[in-house]
Amino acid sequence: MTGYMMVTTVVVAISAFLYRRLGLRKLFFIGATLLSLGSLCAIFAPTFPLLVLCRLVQAVGTGIFIPTMMSTVLMVAPRKKIGFYLSIGGMMITFGPAFGPVISGLMVTAFGWNTIFVPVLVVIVVLGACGVVVVKNVGETEAVKLDVLSVILIAVGLVAFVYGLSEITVRPGVAAGSAAAGLVFLAIFVRRQFKVDNPVLNLRPMASIRFWPAAILVVVAMMTTFSLSVLLPLYFQRSFGMSALAAGALLLAPILVNAATAVMGGKIMDARGAWPLLITGFGVIVLGQILIVFVAPQLSWIGVLGASVLSFGGVGLVLSPSQTAGLATLSKPDHPHGVAILNTFIQMAAAIGPSLLIGILSSQAASSESAGASAAQANADGFTRAILVAAIIALVGAAVAFFYTRMLAGERKSASVEGAEGPEGVQAAQDQSASEPTIASLMRTEVFSVPATATVGEVVTQFVSSRTAGLPVIDDQGGVCGYITDGEILRAVSGRSESAIDLAFGLQVYRDDANLRDRVIEVMQQGVMELASKSVVTVDVDSSVEDVAAILGERSINKAPVMSGETLVGVITRGDLVRSIFGRLLGRVDASILTEAELVTLQ
Repeated sequence: MTGYMMVTTVVVAISAFLYRRLGLRKLFFIGATLLSLGSLCAIFAPTFPLLVLCRLVQAVGTGIFIPTMMSTVLMVAPRKKIGFYLSIGGMMITFGPAFGPVISGLMVTAFGWNTIFVPVLVVIVVLGACGVVVVKNVGETEAVKLDVLSVILIAVGLVAFVYGLSEITVRPGVAAGSAAAGLVFLAIFVRRQFKVDNPVLNLRPMASIRFWPAAILVVVAMMTTFSLSVLLPLYFQRSFGMSALAAGALLLAPILVNAATAVMGGKIMDARGAWPLLITGFGVIVLGQILIVFVAPQLSWIGVLGASVLSFGGVGLVLSPSQTAGLATLSKPDHPHGVAILNTFIQMAAAIGPSLLIGILSSQAASSESAGASAAQANADGFTRAILVAAIIALVGAAVAFFYTRMLAGERKSASVEGAEGPEGVQAAQDQSASEPTIASLMRTEVFSVPATATVGEVVTQFVSSRTAGLPVIDDQGGVCGYITDGEILRAVSGRSESAIDLAFGLQVYRDDANLRDRVIEVMQQGVMELASKSVVTVDVDSSVEDVAAILGERSINKAPVMSGETLVGVITRGDLVRSIFGRLLGRVDASILTEAELVTLQ
């Protein structure tokens, strides 16, 4: 497992280079091919060394996929929902090691150890086939060169350092020497990254105090989830004699809680920021681990399971928000480097955490057993000691989270005050507003709408008075419950189903129709919701121009209601967006004088 995580870490470290050089589509298929090849060979591996080799091939694929996913999310996700999208990605990352014991326990118990690679192989093949159609390149590739010496330095440094940590409780002298040598190689690697033109891992974001604390928080969160995912099955199996399947199945409850809190954490991060979300999450992690320390020696698997649910829930609250908080401080060109840094630390945590804590578990268990404890009790004692160390690490994370989130909250408040007070602050706010207009500044606040209780006749009257061809339908609470257009009314009168029908077409059809008057009267008496579309595309008042332009363009609609929560506050049209975008682009040209025909041409 340690070898797997080491290879993954090295590949993650060069992920920014790979993303820039190869692009998303090539990386996706390279990763899928290596994972498939490694899994297939592992199924039939006749010896342990060959099995390890197959696992290392898999590790390259894993190292490609994790940072590539996060970099792509940052490039395509709406700005206001980056926290939520990253929380989904983070939930998937934790699902892997959390669901691993469940699936592998089932396969080992029912079919034998070599079959644990079958589910992975099947899923990767299916996703690879989907990728042929779905996965497209995002951004442009660059002809950058790989610094091979840097790759060697980080590979040797990480392997030596992690090996030293794993041996610290068994052979302290060898462990100290190995860890020290690893740190020397890593220090040379870091120094080289600031000197070469194309660093393997651009570490400049780590010079910012607004970024590097986030890396610490990510490490602590990932050490918690990876370590618990490994230690809990060992505790259940060795102290209670459970099968691999039963031990893995017990992790389902913590996994589901982690999934729920991950989504919750992402939404809270988008809505309220890092304070007090991160400190609360780390507090929950520490609380859960302290409870485990008190319960585990009593050989109560139910108590340990309940406490582990707390810790997994806390990880869900902090993992992705910690990443979001750090990445939000970087400029967009630095996002791939920030992602590479954070994911390198994630993989280091995944390698260091289990190695360190399993070493502590084994050492304490051997000591307890030599003192006369039963094998079950000795394993429980070792597990308790390992979790105590993990709780101390989480407590450090809680302290960092407190000071970090208070700093970010203070900066946000200061920026708000400076923008609201003083001529310089006002001017800065005006400059920002002028350079980056929001939907709130572009939308039309004079909103014409019709109530859900209106008749079609009343809608037509509103069409005429407001000189429009489409209106949102409002319910009793002020929310948008539908949208009615003149085309839907004409289709109802004609009984035709054409999707593109206008008034000129309608007059041509109805000119010599003797029953036209009767049908018009019948339709006019209908309720508006009988004809209105129930599926309404709305946009949030805080959405960026870029996001709304994408929505209107992809949906091929001319305008959309603008909502503040559940309340209709305006309407935005494609013409409004084009005037804004091209008006800024053209500089001195007054976009307000552009005609509709010119706007259509620009679109």
